[in-house]
Amino acid sequence: MSLVQITQVQAVRKLRDVYLKDWPQHCVGFYCLDNFYNWMNLDGNNKHLKIYTVSGEDGANSGLYVIVDRYQLFCGSLNTTDCTKLTNALEQLDWSLGFKVSSFRECHRPSVLSVVQSKGLQCEYDSLTLLYYMPCDIAKQLEIGCPQGFYVKPLSSASDAEVIDTLWPNRHDGSLFLIRRLIDWNTNMGVYVEGTNELVAWCLRLQGGFLGALQVKDNYQRLGLGSVVTRATSLRLAEQGNDVMALVNEENRPSRGMFEKLGFTVTDRCYWLRTYPTVENFAWPDGE
Repeated sequence: MSLVQITQVQAVRKLRDVYLKDWPQHCVGFYCLDNFYNWMNLDGNNKHLKIYTVSGEDGANSGLYVIVDRYQLFCGSLNTTDCTKLTNALEQLDWSLGFKVSSFRECHRPSVLSVVQSKGLQCEYDSLTLLYYMPCDIAKQLEIGCPQGFYVKPLSSASDAEVIDTLWPNRHDGSLFLIRRLIDWNTNMGVYVEGTNELVAWCLRLQGGFLGALQVKDNYQRLGLGSVVTRATSLRLAEQGNDVMALVNEENRPSRGMFEKLGFTVTDRCYWLRTYPTVENFAWPDGE
């Protein structure tokens, strides 16, 4: 069984649609593939984006995918009990530059950990998050309700990306490029101060299809702006025909409470794991 790179955008769509089975059980795989299907349509010459499946009927039947987007790695399969094929696929990648293995389901965690162990890799972190989910028809009923003195609109990469990247707790080498691309290519919303147009709260849709980078500036906490920008982004996604997903750290009780108050329910558990490079002095630039 060998990895096969998918270069045709319609082949990505075909693989994506396999994940419509037993909806929403496999929504994580569907929305991850849907994001990169859309990105391939926007930029078919993205030199850092590689989408793989496995050869023959193994790929078609299992829906197995491995996606490398710069330093981020996404993987999934319809098979939630036997991780052998996914493990074999991940073994074939070059892990020397380090990977941020992003938003992978708990059922596929044994595959990732097996490869980390077999290759003798060291992890920077290995974090559990809870998958909060809201169907499209429920999200369409959300009301934004922005407080007086503030307004909501989509973000601008030209004026907002550096602000978001500077304050992002997960800021890292190459993250400014990521933030700019998420703003330009994915659904997002920000809350601004009337009169000054200062950006004070924001929410981006990450590559895996999840709401993320949700943040409110310190001076504007406890005004309900996190809930405002979450509702606004969720509503916009629903108007585009999407269900809404978010990943929240298990210990983050305030965020969990907010999502539950809005009507999200926990449907799965996902992990984020980052391996250190095995080559020296490598870092992703913010320009590519």
